[in-house]
Amino acid sequence: VDLDNKIEIKADVDNVVSTKRGTTIGKNGVRIHTIEHILSALHALGIDNLLIEIDSSEVPIMDGSSKEFINGILNVGLKELDSKKDFFIIDEEFEYYDKSSGGYIKITPYDGFKISFDIDFNIDSIGKQSFEMNSLDDYIQNIANCRTFCTYEEIYKLKSAKLALGGSLDNALIFSDNNITHKDLEKINQLDDIKISDSVSENNFTLGNRKLHFNNEPVRHKVLDLIGDLYLLGKNIKGHVVSYKGGHELNVKVLKKIINSNSNQDDFKFDKEQIENIIPHRDPFLLIDKIIDGRDGEYVVALKNITKNEYYFKGHFPGEPIVPGVLLIETMAQTSCFLDMKNADNRNSKLMLLSNIKSARFYHTVVPGDKMYI
Repeated sequence: VDLDNKIEIKADVDNVVSTKRGTTIGKNGVRIHTIEHILSALHALGIDNLLIEIDSSEVPIMDGSSKEFINGILNVGLKELDSKKDFFIIDEEFEYYDKSSGGYIKITPYDGFKISFDIDFNIDSIGKQSFEMNSLDDYIQNIANCRTFCTYEEIYKLKSAKLALGGSLDNALIFSDNNITHKDLEKINQLDDIKISDSVSENNFTLGNRKLHFNNEPVRHKVLDLIGDLYLLGKNIKGHVVSYKGGHELNVKVLKKIINSNSNQDDFKFDKEQIENIIPHRDPFLLIDKIIDGRDGEYVVALKNITKNEYYFKGHFPGEPIVPGVLLIETMAQTSCFLDMKNADNRNSKLMLLSNIKSARFYHTVVPGDKMYI
């Protein structure tokens, strides 16, 4: 509201313009940063009809949790409307995998709303943590006061780059790295007015020895963030959300996948019988089981379930079976036949051949029991 030309930005996944260190929405060059904490509070309280006026480019960080938003809203009170709440019922599994981090998020059918979250940090002060939330009824007691966090290394890099200038011990938990020293503390004190005078104690791994609300507060805050990002779907999800090493980018990616599945592209799916009507391959050389998603001329996604009975396992490293790389390439080639469904006249009288590979690199072995998405 501080702009001469006021602009309304819908809290919608299509308006997300950045997921770096928070979720940012934008429109016509105007951006609102770090919206996930307040959206998390709205989601938890069941509020889906609201206008927020803001006179800054970022939602106030408060103490790094959603507690103050929850308290402020409850103090004002809620108004129940006549309209029925709109739900998005998950009736098939949605999944998004990030090969760079090894993290993934998936949403499976479930009669209710449930979140299972695991994190794995390579520093002892955080390490591996898990948390499961069985209902939003647990939110205020178990999630709302869990604060945002980072590592000493992250905050030092940000401060050195003149970023996160508002970040302090008042609005974030800063976890020590494995070998932090008094000299390291002095380095960050010189960059900012945080002024940490003591190192970490044996029983606490946060800078300034800040007391944790829960031993696994970091993973609980990740759940808080996830609940906020899921609000951007515009409907309450009925499903079980499972996240491993997830974050804002993965959250937004899986939401976009859900939206795409609910668009007019629902019919871009082919089972084994339909695949045989389009490409001439047959078992044992028909290597894709089904086409699960796509948009003609833009992209296609196929699924291949790797079973222990694949014929090539009998001779390709039978003691430690892996799928031959040439068959991975062939699986991709068969999938690519579905990239051009409209423009090839008389498809049945034509043969689509693999003619060129510009680049290919194998990062992981594919073994029995794997689900391969192409």
